[in-house]
Amino acid sequence: MPSRKLDIRARASQAGAPLAPPPRRRDPRSPVGCAWLAIACGSTLVAALSPAPGHAQVLELWTHQAPFGDASAAVGMGDTLMFVANNENEILGLYSRHPGGSCQGAIWSLNVRPSLSPTGSDSSADLESAVRLVDANGSRIYWLGSLGNSKTGALRPNRNRIFATRIIGSGSGSPPYSLAYVGRYDHLREDIIAWDVNNLHGLGANYFRLAASAAQNVAPQGVDGFNVEGLTLAPDGRTAYVSFRAPLVNGSGPTTATSPRTHALIVQLLNMPALVTGNPTPGPGVAVIGAPILLPLGGRGIRSIDYTRPQQYLITAGPTDAVSNPPAAPLDFRLFTWNGHPDGWPLERVTTFDAAYSPEACVLPDEHIIPQTIAEFISDDGGGNGCWRSMTCEVGLDVGWVDAPLPPTGSGALRFSRGPAPNPARHSVSFTIAVPEEQSVDLTILDVAGRRIATLWHGELSVGEHTFSWDFANADGTRARAGIFWVRLGDKDGAAVRRFVLMR
Repeated sequence: MPSRKLDIRARASQAGAPLAPPPRRRDPRSPVGCAWLAIACGSTLVAALSPAPGHAQVLELWTHQAPFGDASAAVGMGDTLMFVANNENEILGLYSRHPGGSCQGAIWSLNVRPSLSPTGSDSSADLESAVRLVDANGSRIYWLGSLGNSKTGALRPNRNRIFATRIIGSGSGSPPYSLAYVGRYDHLREDIIAWDVNNLHGLGANYFRLAASAAQNVAPQGVDGFNVEGLTLAPDGRTAYVSFRAPLVNGSGPTTATSPRTHALIVQLLNMPALVTGNPTPGPGVAVIGAPILLPLGGRGIRSIDYTRPQQYLITAGPTDAVSNPPAAPLDFRLFTWNGHPDGWPLERVTTFDAAYSPEACVLPDEHIIPQTIAEFISDDGGGNGCWRSMTCEVGLDVGWVDAPLPPTGSGALRFSRGPAPNPARHSVSFTIAVPEEQSVDLTILDVAGRRIATLWHGELSVGEHTFSWDFANADGTRARAGIFWVRLGDKDGAAVRRFVLMR
């Protein structure tokens, strides 16, 4: 067996066993027998496996009014309402999640542009993400700009703002909820770049090349650009996860001009409430940035990241630039579930999205995420038509649960050339992989809940066949219990899995 080559991502997950999900509450509005081929998102794999014809991931579709038809950030307010922002202005609107008519306007809105004191000819804050935090300061929504340049690479300081609004109301008044501006911080981009340049993460100066990504004349939507589109809370309920659409970074070492860019980047913001105590809070240098998190999302960046409870995260991943038509990996949108821990492995779902949709925000129900969980996605439909769409979809199966055929032996793709054997096994199990060219490979063991419990290989492998074995030892040295397991073989283009059973 080859010697191991591990990096900062090659650590076994230490997450505890998940709680049993509650019984699924089926949405009474969900239609039956929708034609999934004709609507926004769906799953051919789920449709193929379901005994009932016409299984649909998209359940309902709505349209909402906003200037330019843009919608890019959302926070749910119960089952029927949501606050939504767009990236063309700074009007925060309270919308019905399921309006009765087409292109319905906001129930209530607040224009925060005057409070943000923009300068220059482009005054847009380019709002892309939001998260709700309840703490000693009350119930607040934190809104974050993209921190990126213009599409042509021009510097846009107005996009570097993070600000907070206080939620007013209990849902029963008129309006049921409103917002009051609290304060802002204008230097988060500078602080994140300084964190990388000055080696505050301890990995080496300029480890992620963020200064080069954010430099003038660099477009924000390239794989080496600089563009934030996700904001959520860590499992501790206080730390913020600032999540990047771009750049993608090297998952097995420093990011260089020639290294592969395969992983999405999250930086941990440890003091988000402290950043909005002034108008603005003086800076730069106030933001406290923690350790980076690198996630393999099949060559995609993070377009939205949302959670319901600790260890219950849904990532909407997409290309750093435009989606292909028809969508093809990695230039497509896919969903991933994740436990929120830095060493947790994101699990891809089978749900797919049509090329006409750009899901850039999500509202989740307050429950454990299972395949039948119904999420509402907000689509950024910019184009000047004055309407944007939202749709409900099921999260869908984990691709690890679909034992799909692998390429034949003669294929030039990375593959299993021999599956797990013996299967079932009692003492150890082995498998052989074929590597068509020298490349970076991940070979991991997942338990039945999808948690990574052992890493057999992470790093470069030479051309040819390589045999690996696992003696059922967990990362902590204990022996795995009898049950179902998965061996996952992955590279920058995707992953294949094989299932096996450990007997007593």
